[in-house]
Amino acid sequence: MAPKHTISEAYQLFFQNLFNFNGRTRRSDYWRVVIINSLVAGFVAGIFAGIFGEESATASTISSLINIAVWVLELGIVVRRLHDTGKEWTYLLFSLIPLVGWIIVFVALVKDSDPGDNQFGPNPKGVANVAYQAPPQPYGAPAQTYMPPQPAEPPVAQPYVAAAPVQPAEPAPAPAPAPAAEPVAAPEAGPAYCTSCGSPLPLGSNNCPNCGAPVK
Repeated sequence: MAPKHTISEAYQLFFQNLFNFNGRTRRSDYWRVVIINSLVAGFVAGIFAGIFGEESATASTISSLINIAVWVLELGIVVRRLHDTGKEWTYLLFSLIPLVGWIIVFVALVKDSDPGDNQFGPNPKGVANVAYQAPPQPYGAPAQTYMPPQPAEPPVAQPYVAAAPVQPAEPAPAPAPAPAAEPVAAPEAGPAYCTSCGSPLPLGSNNCPNCGAPVK
């Protein structure tokens, strides 16, 4: 946000845009100029009232002329202040309503600036809105309605599709047991012979029945 202008800067802008009815004027610039103008106009009117007398027609006429001159000089800044709050110059017509008319206009003049840009131009506080690109329109041209940026459409929700259940894997078949090995039959023992005489030995004998030698 741009800092507020000093009184001298506010008056410089006031005189540079004396009869400019386009654009916007921020609240602080407007009230600094209007309040000081009112004090100066009242001071000058008081001087003439002291010269000619407060009840004299001359002093009353001069005071009225001073008020009219100030009102004419401030007309441009009043319109720009209304623009700053989003109001057309025709909003001043409310002042023709007795009693409450000036209250309605006064409320609009003391409001804060519209945030960002509006149909009358950029925000004088320096708060920019890049979505608005239209330049200020010449006085008397039909106002262009400011269309704020539209929010992006939310994404379309996709229908939920349940995932197919995962089937558990079947266990691998157990390997077939190997066939048991058949027992190997022990070889049958043949007949034993005596080592001395070669005679056959009876089964289980310890000595040869022929020569009497011991069985080895």
